[in-house]
Amino acid sequence: MGSTQNRKLAVGWFDNAPFREICAPHVARIKEIFFAWPGVLSCRPAPDYTEALRARQIEDLRWAREQGCSLDTLFNCNCYGDRAVSPELADSVTAAMKAMDAAGVMPETATTTSPFVATVLRRRFPAVKIRWSVNLRVHGTLGFESVLELFDSFYASRERHRERDWLAALSAWARARGKTVGVQANSGCLRQCPFQTFHDNLHGHDRIAQSKVGEAFGFSVFRCKTHYAQGNREDFLRATWLRPEDLPLYEPLVDVVKLATRRHPDPGKIVRAYATCSYDGNLAELMDPAHAFPGSFDNAAFSASPLWPRVRECPRANDCVHCGTCSALLADAFKEPSETHREEMR
Repeated sequence: MGSTQNRKLAVGWFDNAPFREICAPHVARIKEIFFAWPGVLSCRPAPDYTEALRARQIEDLRWAREQGCSLDTLFNCNCYGDRAVSPELADSVTAAMKAMDAAGVMPETATTTSPFVATVLRRRFPAVKIRWSVNLRVHGTLGFESVLELFDSFYASRERHRERDWLAALSAWARARGKTVGVQANSGCLRQCPFQTFHDNLHGHDRIAQSKVGEAFGFSVFRCKTHYAQGNREDFLRATWLRPEDLPLYEPLVDVVKLATRRHPDPGKIVRAYATCSYDGNLAELMDPAHAFPGSFDNAAFSASPLWPRVRECPRANDCVHCGTCSALLADAFKEPSETHREEMR
């Protein structure tokens, strides 16, 4: 696994576990740390920032830079309401960037979903590289051709993350134009999730509070969780995540591999698995959001099964014909609760 020596991973800063202690053994694999600055909307619920938490974030980011990791700040909320194109948004972005600079953590990169924010950053902070967020969901080169001046790098569409030939061609196209490409390794979203844009937009409007209101109507913004709870386990196999053991197949094709760790209950588990390209456990627990199935997707079974490469590289992944391969793999890889309990008792 020669690629395990490469520095390709982007880790989201987390506050629910000891960040430096977890990352320190793997800094040779970590290329970037991405983070939302206090007060900046991003595509995750923000923690309740205190001065102590802000100081801890700054210390962690400074430490990461000392280890040779670059910094990537997020302006990747999907919705800014009636401020989407406004002096107020431009000035708030500017103020946040200046505050980072004053704290000694001016980022090398800024990731955004907003073409307006990209324009503001280009004009006011020309030294900062601009990356377009995976949440833009652009599925091919045509979507980027008309806006090449607005970004330096971009995340490929999740729906095509497993297509190695396509990633290789996309990266070649990007590099020929002075751009670079990234992928996200551990998305727990459904492939082509019809709730995703709706869900992401809520992060600009206090998603947690609105989720609680939704519960009163029997409604959940997490379509993946409710869908899986109804027994649709095969769709987990059809999703877009990459196994840690498969990372060496993809890392040479891209410049950065994003690990969603910011709001995960056990970010250390994710960092260790993808940094070492090895994981012994329930594969669903690595995903963001972490899925609590009644049972376990045994990661070792994926390595042993000849069906997994067929599922991973299925040419009809986005137009599934339900050929039976996922069903057969599910029978090999999924342990029912009673089986999982027996394994734990051994």
